[in-house]
Amino acid sequence: MTRVDGRSWAGRAAVVGGALAVVLTLPFASAYFAAYPGFDVPPFWVAPLKPVLAPALGFADRITVYNVYGRVFNAVYLLFLPAAFALRRLQEGRGWQAGWGGGLTVAGLLAAAVGVAGDYWLDGAGFLLEFCGLLIMNLGALLSGLAGLRAGGLPRGLAWLLTTCFPGLFAVQFLIGHIPSSPTLLFAVAWLALGHRLQAPAGQLPNPSHADQSEKPAHG
Repeated sequence: MTRVDGRSWAGRAAVVGGALAVVLTLPFASAYFAAYPGFDVPPFWVAPLKPVLAPALGFADRITVYNVYGRVFNAVYLLFLPAAFALRRLQEGRGWQAGWGGGLTVAGLLAAAVGVAGDYWLDGAGFLLEFCGLLIMNLGALLSGLAGLRAGGLPRGLAWLLTTCFPGLFAVQFLIGHIPSSPTLLFAVAWLALGHRLQAPAGQLPNPSHADQSEKPAHG
């Protein structure tokens, strides 16, 4: 019972973190382009959405607004962590991709959490660690997704979402144009799905101790 309750708690944290990251992506990125005009070319959506996002960007001076969003956004990586440990547990015994995927995801989330904190609380001091952590956590998600597709244990839709995290972040970066919100977006969507999965009733969760034999090819 304790293990199931722990998964459910991790699932709820993942859903909250994923929803928070998705909702904050556009205002956070918009705050960046408003705070540092001319530093980067704003993507196509910034100007059309400016009137809509104005209330979310006008509660203080531009740099303060941007730093507030960064400090709030920092919480999503901590909210993602329990589900990362739960996913690692679910994929035990499913090959090296699962093992490396779980380890890299946890390491990347920890690095991103520390790096984003340094970036927005210490005037940019953690940006390099933040950048590396974002890449590592998405690479970990990719490997976990590949393990799910190869060895089972996850719904195929969730496995595909995890698999797209690393290659898809480059397309999202082109569309959103901001770090850390861009590299976090697809990961957040995948974590929303993972959080929903972790809250499933106990009978719908795979046995974490060994691979799902029904999803393996039969041997003659």
